[in-house]
Amino acid sequence: MVEKLYYHDSYKNSFTAKVIDINVTNEYCEVILDKTYFYPESGGQPADSGFIDGIKVENVFLRDDKVIHVLKTPPKNDLVICEIDWEKRFDNMQQHSGQHLLSAVFYKLFNAETDSFSIGDDSSHITLTNSNLSEDNLKEVEIETNRLIYLNLPVTSYFVKDDDLKKLPLRKKPKVDENIRIVEIKDFDYSPCGGTHVKSLGEIGIVKIKKFERTKKGLRIEFVCGFRAFNDYLEKNNYINSLITSLSAKEEEILEKVNKILDENKELKKELIKLKDNILQYEAEKLVAESVNLKNFKLVTKIFNDRDMKELRVLSQIITKGKGFVCILGGITDCGNIVISRSDDVDIDINSFFKEILDVIEGNGGGNQKICQGSGKVEKVGLALDKAVNLISKYKKKFKKHAGK
Repeated sequence: MVEKLYYHDSYKNSFTAKVIDINVTNEYCEVILDKTYFYPESGGQPADSGFIDGIKVENVFLRDDKVIHVLKTPPKNDLVICEIDWEKRFDNMQQHSGQHLLSAVFYKLFNAETDSFSIGDDSSHITLTNSNLSEDNLKEVEIETNRLIYLNLPVTSYFVKDDDLKKLPLRKKPKVDENIRIVEIKDFDYSPCGGTHVKSLGEIGIVKIKKFERTKKGLRIEFVCGFRAFNDYLEKNNYINSLITSLSAKEEEILEKVNKILDENKELKKELIKLKDNILQYEAEKLVAESVNLKNFKLVTKIFNDRDMKELRVLSQIITKGKGFVCILGGITDCGNIVISRSDDVDIDINSFFKEILDVIEGNGGGNQKICQGSGKVEKVGLALDKAVNLISKYKKKFKKHAGK
C-alpha cells in the first residue's frame, strides 16, 4: 500500500522513498514508490513536478489507487531521493486554498454553489450555478474574501468517519464514500478535498477576480491568488506606466485619451473606406474604357500586384453593375487570386467552367453563375486569366437582349 503523505503535510518538499515497481513503456517509465509527497493530478489541481534521483518527474497521476510517477528514464537505485518543485507546489496551494475561500464567500453571500474548479497555467477558474450575479456582487465577494485573508484564519485538514461527518456543516457533499478528508477554514468553511493547502489564509496573500463570463453551465469566474495576483499587478502596472508615457497623460486620464483615439480612428477608417471606394470607382471606369468588345459582351481583364481578394471582388461588382460586361481580375499578394463575374444580362454560367480555372492555379474556390473566386499559386495567375478569356470567348450561350429592346 502506497503511503500518500501529501494528505498530511503539504509543506514537505524533499524526502527519500523506496522504489517498489517500474513499468517501462516506449517513451516513458512509470515509477511507484512505497511512499510519496508528490501530488497526483486530481480535483482540478495539477500534478506536482520535481525530480526523483535527479530525473525530472514529467507527470503524476492515480491509477487503481496507486500514485504513478512518470519519468523519461528509470532511476538506477532502489532507494531514491525525491525533490518536489516547491515554487509550483506552493503556487497550487495558494490557488486551491484561495478557491475554497472564494467559493465559500460566494455561497455565504449569494447562495452560489461552485460546480467546477480548475487551476490553469496562468489563472484559475470556478463555475458557479448562480449566473445572475452582477459586477457589484462580484466586487462585494472580492472585498469580503480579502478581508477574511487578513484575519489569517487557520486552515487544517483531517480525515473523518461517517458519524463525525454528519456533525460538520459541509458546503458540498463528498464525492467518495470512504477515506473522506475535510479541509477546514476555521469556523468558516468545511469542504471535502484531497488537495494541498496553506496553513493559514494569510499565506494566500490576495485573491483577485480578473473577469467573468456567463455560460450555459453558469457563471465562469477567472481569478488569481498569491504570487500570481502580485505578478498580474506588476504586469498591468507596467502597461499603465507605458501608456502614461506614450499618451503623455496622467493615470486617471488614460481611459479618456484612449477612447478619444479610438473615436478618431473610427472616423479615419470611414474616410479611408470612402477614399478606397473612390479609387476603386475610378479604376473601374478606367477598366471599362479599356474593355474589349466581343460582340455579345464587353470583356474586362486585369492583373493587379496590390489588390487582395476583397478589393478584387468589389471592383468586379462595380464593373458588372453595368449591362453587358464580363470581368476577369487577378491579384498577386501572398497568394494568387482570381475573380470572374458578369452582368445580370450576360447569359454565361461562370460556375460551369470555374473548376478548370482553379485547376490552372492549383487552388480552391467557388461561387455561383454570376461570380466565382479562387486562390492558388501566384505564378499561375496569368495562365488562369488567359484560360478564362479563352473559355469565355468560346462560350456558346447567346447574349440576352437588353430589357426594352
